[in-house]
Amino acid sequence: MASATNWYEKSISGRMKLIYKIAISLSSIMLVFMALWGVFFFRVMISEINDETDDMLEEYSQDIIIKWLSGARLPSTDNGTNNTYYIRQVTALYADANQRIRYEDADIFIASQGEREPARIRRQVFMDVDGSYYELTVAVPSFEREDLVRSILWSIVILYFVLLLALVAITVVVIKFNMRPFDALMKWYGSYVPGKSNPPVPADTDVIEFRRLAEAVQSAVDRFERQFEQQKQFISNASHELQTPLAVCSARIEMLLDSPGLTEEQAGELVKMQRTIMDLTRLNRTLLLMSKIENGQFPESADVDIAGLVRESMAMFSEVYASKNLETGIDVSGECVWKMNPQLASVLVNNLLKNAFNHSPEKSFVRVCLEPSCMRVTNAGHEPLDSNRIFTRFYRENSRKEGSTGLGLALVKAVCDSSGLTVKYEYDGAHNFIVRNHK
Repeated sequence: MASATNWYEKSISGRMKLIYKIAISLSSIMLVFMALWGVFFFRVMISEINDETDDMLEEYSQDIIIKWLSGARLPSTDNGTNNTYYIRQVTALYADANQRIRYEDADIFIASQGEREPARIRRQVFMDVDGSYYELTVAVPSFEREDLVRSILWSIVILYFVLLLALVAITVVVIKFNMRPFDALMKWYGSYVPGKSNPPVPADTDVIEFRRLAEAVQSAVDRFERQFEQQKQFISNASHELQTPLAVCSARIEMLLDSPGLTEEQAGELVKMQRTIMDLTRLNRTLLLMSKIENGQFPESADVDIAGLVRESMAMFSEVYASKNLETGIDVSGECVWKMNPQLASVLVNNLLKNAFNHSPEKSFVRVCLEPSCMRVTNAGHEPLDSNRIFTRFYRENSRKEGSTGLGLALVKAVCDSSGLTVKYEYDGAHNFIVRNHK
């Protein structure tokens, strides 16, 4: 469950949230559909404009033809409307070869403008009472129509984006409102700590699916908590039960080593067995300590001088690892006094420094930087470690070091979790273990 919590935190920071993914997907789909709608609407509008123009040209043409055939006075071509017409006589062969009514777009000369302009043209062939054929050409300038089309186009584009943004915004708001139970569940899941006093899974919703999800999560958490407690109890009981057999085995090996007539080969084998027993004893003690920490058996707290503990541990490990010729240094900036259990503080400092001394190459360095709310332990290293596994139990990057149980950094993590501290690992050409006090 702890690993799942870490996964959730990473997914929040490194991946897209569900609501934004839905909004982007919806926007992409609506982008296509609204674009098609915009093209269709624009074409319909242009078609309507052309139909209106053609209807106007038809009425204008009919009026001129009626007046021509009746002998009435024809309208002036210079009436301020920029409409143009002219009538020319054509042959019967021309009349038969061409459609009687046809429309086209072409450039014509507009006298009032003094230049050629695009226009919509209607040509109609008709016959008078004498049987002669004539062709009437009526033209209406289309620059006003183009301005109208341009205005419509921009209006559609602006309306399109306004509708798209409004739709996405409304969708996001609606989804956020309806996803509140899911957000509350994810917030609870992100703050869940195994073995601690956690609030119940939020299930304040009338949505059946969310309620079922909350019930499933609560059931899984209850089952996990029972298994977690059983595991801690098993480790604690096993550690207690192993103490006596290990002590008896160690005592009997020491007794055998003092026996007369013991050969050198037998003595060597007994020494190896004794070292193995000592490793098992150390491992057992560490597991028992971790079990006690996780069970909250160190509730007492006091003001602990972290700088003093670091100086004591640095001096001790410098002597123990003197053969490695390590350069050591402590940099203290301000008063570094943390409120926590003194025994756990000692465990924290000792394990961090032991890890640094134990894994540093010969003739390298170990440094500690202390601030009022931060402790950074740095030691030399050629390759970065796996930051996702380094604080897990029995993790070892390379070959096992002498005296290492694989639990030192896991114990550091357990102390930090129980004391309200955080620990993380960074690599910048050297290994850095950073502990922060958030109290």
